Amino acid sequence: MKVSSVICEYNPLHNGHIHHLKTVRENGADAIVAVMSGNFVQRGDVAVIEKLARANLALKAGADLVIELPVIWSLSPADQFAAGGITILDALQVVDEISFGCECGDIELLKAAADVCYECQTEYADTLRHFTKKGNSYPAVLQELATQIAGPEIASVLSQSNNTLAVAYLNALKNSNSRIKPFAVQRKGATHDSMTVESEEVQADFQPEIQNENKDLFASASYIRRCLDENIDCRKMVPSPSWKEISSSQKNGLLANLRNLERPILYKLRTMEPEEIAEIAEVGAQGLAYRIYQARTATSLDDLMDQLRTKRYPASRLRRILLHMLIGIKKEDIYSLPPYGRVLAFNSTGRKVLALSKGIRTLPFAESLKRLSNQNEAAKKCAYLESKATDIYQLACNNIGKAGSDFRHKIQISNTSGN
Repeated sequence: MKVSSVICEYNPLHNGHIHHLKTVRENGADAIVAVMSGNFVQRGDVAVIEKLARANLALKAGADLVIELPVIWSLSPADQFAAGGITILDALQVVDEISFGCECGDIELLKAAADVCYECQTEYADTLRHFTKKGNSYPAVLQELATQIAGPEIASVLSQSNNTLAVAYLNALKNSNSRIKPFAVQRKGATHDSMTVESEEVQADFQPEIQNENKDLFASASYIRRCLDENIDCRKMVPSPSWKEISSSQKNGLLANLRNLERPILYKLRTMEPEEIAEIAEVGAQGLAYRIYQARTATSLDDLMDQLRTKRYPASRLRRILLHMLIGIKKEDIYSLPPYGRVLAFNSTGRKVLALSKGIRTLPFAESLKRLSNQNEAAKKCAYLESKATDIYQLACNNIGKAGSDFRHKIQISNTSGN
C-alpha cells in the first residue's frame, strides 16, 4: 500500500484542493493521510468552519485519515508549522510520500531553494538578524541573501507563499531525517491569497459527492473567505458538500470570524505587562513586546493592527501573536514538537493505515483528547492549550458554543473508501 499525505487547512475546502487530492491519487496513492490544522490557522486567524466538520469534508474530498495539527503548530511560522506536520506523519511510520501544492511544480528547483534557505538560516544567521534589526522584513532579507548566494532563479522561488511553505516542508524532512519522499503539485488556477477567480474544467470523478456538472471556478481560500464576509455567492468555487456545510454553518450562526474575538483580544492586551508579553510566542527580543504594550490604548482590532503593523512585522505574524496571547502559547511551546497524533476522522482505508502503523508508531495516536492528555506532561500541556483554543474559538461564532467541547466531540468515521 502506497500511503501519501498532505498537510492542510481546508479553510474552506475548495476546488483547488479537489484537484490536488485527485492528482495525488493519480500519482499512485492507495491511501491519503491529511494532517489538518484545527480551529486556528497559520495566517493568524480562526478557521471559518470548525475542525470536525472540515475533517468530514476532507474525507468526502478524497482523504482517508485526518489527524489534527495542534494549535501550537497550526498557529506558527512556516518552519514550525511544517515541522509539526512532518513529525506527526513520520510518527505513523507508514507514510511514503508528502504532497504539497505550490506555484513551482519543479521539485528539483524547490530542493535547491530549500538548500539555499537552510544555508541562509544557519551559516548566514547573523546577517539575517542584522538586516531584520534594521527594520527590513525577514522574507525580503532572505530572498536578497538567496539571490546573492544562488542567483535570481532560485531566489524567485522564495517570493511566493506556497513555494515558501514547500521549502519549509523539504527542510523539515531533511532535519528529521525522514524517509518520506516529496511530491510537488503545481497549483491550479488562482494563486495563494489572490483576489481573482479563474475558470477551468475539472473532472472530479473519483468521488461522486463532489462531481460538478458546471465549469468549476478556481479561487484562493482568501478570496472565498472575503466572499463569505461580504455575502457574495461563491458556491461554484467550492465542491457541493463544502457549500452545504458553509450554508448550514452560516444559517446556524456557526461561521467563525476573527472580529468576534475583538473584545477578548483587547481585554487580554489591557491586562498584560510588557514582561508577560515578552514571553509570548513570536514576540522576539527586539522591542516588539513594548510596542504591543503601548498599543493597549487601541479601541478596535483594526486600530490595534494599524498601530502595530510595519514593514518589519507582517500582519500574519502580528495576528498570530495576538492569538498566542489569548490562548497562552509561549516561546518555548512553538519550538517543541507534537507529543501525539489526534485522529479527527477516517474511513475504511484510513482504518487500514492505522492498523498498519499499530505497534511501530513513535507517538501515541488516539481519537480521545483526554486519553492523549494522560500520556505525559508535554501531552497534558498540548491538550490543555488545544481545549482552551477550542473554547476561545466558540466565542468567534455568532452563536457562542459551550466550553469544554474538545473533550466531548465525537470523531467522524466513514464506511466508504476514498479510492
